[in-house]
Amino acid sequence: MTTRPGLVRLTATAAVFGLAAAGCAGWSSRPTGITSTSATLHAQTSCLAETTDNPCTSWFQYWPDGVTSVQHTNPVTANVDTNGFVEVRQPITGLRPDTLYRTQFCGYGDRNVEQPGLCIGQRDGALSKPGSQPDAGDYSATQNFRTAGPDTVGTVDLGRALSTADTNANAISRDAGLSAAYSPSRSLWLFGDTVQRNGPAFLAGTTAAAGPHVRGEAPTRLEELPTPPAAPQPGRASPAPFLPRPQGLLTPHDPPAACGTNNSYPASWPTGLAQIPGTERMLIVYGELCVAKTGGWPTERLKLVEYDPATNRFVSTGTPFVAAPLQAGLPAAQLLGSPVFGDDGYLYLFGRQLNPDIVLVARVPADPNAWGNGANYHWWGRPGDGPAQWTEDLTAVTSIISGVTPWSVHVADYTGVGPHRLAMIVKTSFATSGFRLYTATSPTGPWTAGPAGHVPDTCQGGGFGCYAYHGHAELSTPDQFVFSWYSPGDRGGFGHVRLGAIAW
Repeated sequence: MTTRPGLVRLTATAAVFGLAAAGCAGWSSRPTGITSTSATLHAQTSCLAETTDNPCTSWFQYWPDGVTSVQHTNPVTANVDTNGFVEVRQPITGLRPDTLYRTQFCGYGDRNVEQPGLCIGQRDGALSKPGSQPDAGDYSATQNFRTAGPDTVGTVDLGRALSTADTNANAISRDAGLSAAYSPSRSLWLFGDTVQRNGPAFLAGTTAAAGPHVRGEAPTRLEELPTPPAAPQPGRASPAPFLPRPQGLLTPHDPPAACGTNNSYPASWPTGLAQIPGTERMLIVYGELCVAKTGGWPTERLKLVEYDPATNRFVSTGTPFVAAPLQAGLPAAQLLGSPVFGDDGYLYLFGRQLNPDIVLVARVPADPNAWGNGANYHWWGRPGDGPAQWTEDLTAVTSIISGVTPWSVHVADYTGVGPHRLAMIVKTSFATSGFRLYTATSPTGPWTAGPAGHVPDTCQGGGFGCYAYHGHAELSTPDQFVFSWYSPGDRGGFGHVRLGAIAW
């Protein structure tokens, strides 16, 4: 597409400045060609070129996060009618390695944007004046990327995962952010503990939304789901509890008490979901926990449920593992998630353990009548001195990846996304931004180390830094792995799930 100059997009925010809706428009889009010292910035723009005294003029401004001054590219000026949105691109050089950069698309022109112009980050982001920076706590007010480092490749921010209920006026904060497609065009999203400004009180456990997906883009039109078994209700203005509230849990104290006392609450937190082959139903895996301010929050039960998105109903529920005693929590080998249906009749689930560091995999026949019974599960391990094999012995579990500290792991099936099959994103350190991809054609491996990166985020605030690293097969492309994380500093510390991409 021919590169032409253009101006900032003026949508609903334009009214704040008393500007007309017609004329010049535009927004920043994903940077490309990110190296340790350079990148190419992109924007989508249009301009009517209806005046000669205020010509269509555009440029980019950019800065390393935390630096108060801004740099800018050379302005490009031309009076041309773009007849729709076209792409603007400009290269920048002299960047710092392994550094978070924020950029904006700036300009003026036509009769509705006077000089010196306005600047915008992501689509529908907040507007600001050239030479100034927007609120650093609003990650969507800029287009963000991180340059490559000595051992990492560049990463780029794609924006927030949004439902129609999640607005600036009634923002929603929640973590998790697991997703999977249940049809060629729609996917289900599961989130963690949820709070909405001017909305319902704190919702412990899981909330959910569903909606369309487009590869390479963050979803912005998800619809909040009501509590099952209520039918889906398009246009909901607030989230609702989704997974059942656990009953009968105990606090992790000595002696234990009923969960809900001693500054605790019961919660159902998702650990993975996948489309059940040959259907438009989903398998959801989740743990039942007693979240306590002291003593931690051990997972006391693991559950697998079959869910029908068309009716918003749970069809069947299995509980393969229950801790004994409850307050002690399940052993690491039974803390499973990331369900993957093999083509061999088995369902594979993944997990991790620290000290010793293990990335583990278990399997069970891919049948609801089987996966609800813990006796049907086997783990990849080395019983005795023999070769690796499927075993019931939890003490024999062996790691399918060596040399990594798995603070979290998430696996999904990317079959049909170019040449890819299984992919795993491993968060490699606590409270910081690092991760690495691994790929394989079989659940037991060999797993090949892929690119490493840092999420395009400061990861400051919240006590845990960035977490909830998940891959999204329905959003990834043959050349871009799309992932999400919980950004604790976004929206001024309110926190939000954001999406990013890394070349693979």
